[in-house]
Amino acid sequence: MGANGSHANGSLESELGRNWKTTGTVGDIQIVQKKNSKESVKLPEESHTPNRIYATFNKKGNDVHSIAKYGPDGKKIWEIHTNSHNGLQPHFHPCKDGHPVRIINKNGRSENETYALDSYKQKILDKVRNYGN
Repeated sequence: MGANGSHANGSLESELGRNWKTTGTVGDIQIVQKKNSKESVKLPEESHTPNRIYATFNKKGNDVHSIAKYGPDGKKIWEIHTNSHNGLQPHFHPCKDGHPVRIINKNGRSENETYALDSYKQKILDKVRNYGN
């Protein structure tokens, strides 16, 4: 995200970037939150720093909300969520060009492609969940 949280496109005037702050780190994972605590805890769409991992906690601060891995271009590669999606809790969504891959579900509706966590992503989630302990 860089010092001011600016987007990977190099813009220092990003509204999104100006609204984020880093509250801690777990190894190479940055814990971030919105400067305005009333706003959504959704992660930034892009990172100014290549190959970064960001995590957010829910508004109560008692569990991880989401974790995302950003690639060399600063765009999301995947995003972990701890809520239930299609019976998977936690789960992850693969991303293409920084956005979740969309599929047509069995009801004919478009939704984010969803998978169970592999061991690598589960280790990341466990590491972040143990933050502060």
